Amino acid sequence: MKKWIAALVIGGVFLLTGCQDQLSEDDLVNNGQAFEMKQVGDDLQAGNFPMLDRERFIPLTELKDNVKELLGDNYWPEVDLTKEELAQKTGITEEMYVDFLAEKQVLDAHIDTMIIVQAKEAYVGAVEQALENYRTSIIDANRDHPQNLGKAMASRMETIDNYVCFVLLGADTTAVAEQGEEKIIAYCQEENERALYVLEQDILEQLRD
Repeated sequence: MKKWIAALVIGGVFLLTGCQDQLSEDDLVNNGQAFEMKQVGDDLQAGNFPMLDRERFIPLTELKDNVKELLGDNYWPEVDLTKEELAQKTGITEEMYVDFLAEKQVLDAHIDTMIIVQAKEAYVGAVEQALENYRTSIIDANRDHPQNLGKAMASRMETIDNYVCFVLLGADTTAVAEQGEEKIIAYCQEENERALYVLEQDILEQLRD
């Protein structure tokens, strides 16, 4: 009888331990945190948990739509970049991201752009560097175009979790153009900050869900 009770107790301990381990992993997923399965105990592998995804998916079109709603007529990007165009312009290639959204204006002479890259964990730094290089190239390309230079200099990049966001916005700057380049930069910086605020709030909120 005592042996039978002891067996039940030991079995219960193992069951509780197993549940705690599973809850620990589930908590990580529910909190939106990417984690890497490690070998634990009897050769525990990631394959034992087929329902767990390392990547969280946030519809990037929703993020864009919220920025457009905030900026209204001051959101000018209108043409989607293909993955090939993204790679050509920025050097960001398919193996570096889970998803991306990139929009620019129709005419190359107009430079309003927004890019959101859901980077793979191992490539966040590489995507940041690629977008910083892209930003520098836009500034250099517009040295002789004062109507665009201030806007290019006001562009911003910000990383939120593994989402790397690049905003080059400002729309029509003619109202402040006569006041000089510094005024243009300040005006466009304000628009970019507004866009980044919306992106940050939306991304963090969805990661918490």
